[in-house]
Amino acid sequence: MRGTLAHKIHALHEHYGSVVRIAPDELSYTSSAAWRKIYGQPKPEFSKCLDGRGIAPVIKPPHLRGIIAAEVDKHRNLRRAIAPAFSERALAQQECYLQKHSNKLIECLRARCDGSPVDLVKWFSLTAYDIITELTFGEPNRCLDSPDEPWLTVMGARAKTIRWWQFSIYYGLDETISRLAPTALTGSRKEHMKMLASKVQRRLKDSTDRKDFMSYILDNKMEPLSVSELVIMASAFIVAGSGTSARALSATIYFLCHNPDKLALATTEARKAFSNEDEITIKNTAPLQYLTACIDEAMRMHPPNPSTLPRFVPEGGEVIEGQWVPGGTAVGVHQLSAGLADWNFAKAKEYHPERWLEIPPGSELEQQDRASVQPFSYGPRSCVGINLAYAEMRLILAKLLFTFDLESTTETEGWTSRQKSYLTWEQIPLMIKLSLRT
Repeated sequence: MRGTLAHKIHALHEHYGSVVRIAPDELSYTSSAAWRKIYGQPKPEFSKCLDGRGIAPVIKPPHLRGIIAAEVDKHRNLRRAIAPAFSERALAQQECYLQKHSNKLIECLRARCDGSPVDLVKWFSLTAYDIITELTFGEPNRCLDSPDEPWLTVMGARAKTIRWWQFSIYYGLDETISRLAPTALTGSRKEHMKMLASKVQRRLKDSTDRKDFMSYILDNKMEPLSVSELVIMASAFIVAGSGTSARALSATIYFLCHNPDKLALATTEARKAFSNEDEITIKNTAPLQYLTACIDEAMRMHPPNPSTLPRFVPEGGEVIEGQWVPGGTAVGVHQLSAGLADWNFAKAKEYHPERWLEIPPGSELEQQDRASVQPFSYGPRSCVGINLAYAEMRLILAKLLFTFDLESTTETEGWTSRQKSYLTWEQIPLMIKLSLRT
């Protein structure tokens, strides 16, 4: 409840090794083999823990669980329905919206480029919300036009709400905790769902032919959804589609600014690749290997979701990493611990984007298990929006590095270690000095 669990589990792994028992019936892993076994095994599938301990607490009735917590068959149908929205063809059609909002971000930052530090966590979050709301509903939330818009506050408090919710479900205190939980927490979730319901209703009345995310769901005849189910689906889009990219962008800038040699390399790559801003497109940023490596390395050290995505071992038990585990045991890969594990990566506590590029034989970075890092999860329930996320992050970072010189401030010291986690990180301001490129 205090937001320190992710750091504490990481400390346990540092002390005891790659596998740790974190509860009487729960094991935490850190290897790529565990990812493949727990999240990739098709039959029998390791089912999601819906007892309050994972990111998908039980929702009653079951049909309102949405794509994140849906049962196997329904999840398969829902994923099949939305997959076209995340195809390469769809991404090409969506680029104009990513360009619009990333350009708006640069415009807003230019206006604040006066020597005073700027909170990039805030501005990345505003941009991500505008992008995902336009892609979901066909209209942006216009957060960049109104930086004090309530969506950020509501969304920020929502993760804390879920932690209270999980606690109550796990200990069978649903009704009691619901009554005792601070109004500020329970109210944030209600406000979030109220805002989404309003947008869904407005979208249903809109007869546009435009292909946004909701259009793919509405066109799906295999798994027709009620209005309540559409709201749950929209919530999944908004939460996953904005939080992951904004947090990864913030972490990337933090690590770059605290490693000036890496920042210089990433900046040089971006400025050599383009002669003007109009050349910075999704297609043209895809070949920026060092920039992509900077993102991957930031997500290794500070994953958007630092915790486990727990699953139940199938009935009859399974062998995981050479050890038999009884059926019904909760298991998962702890993402923060996996990325920072010395047994997975050489110099694991240091920021080295080069480890994601071709490593020459004999390099001190050669020892690594890249597949132990899966920020978008793994297997049939992995994030369907991974290509969109990378396109968005590369586009924004390339424009930022092309336009500005960046410098850290004393306020950013210990930024990663000072964050609390409630499923995802409760981000604190990232104050960075921006100046127009010299």
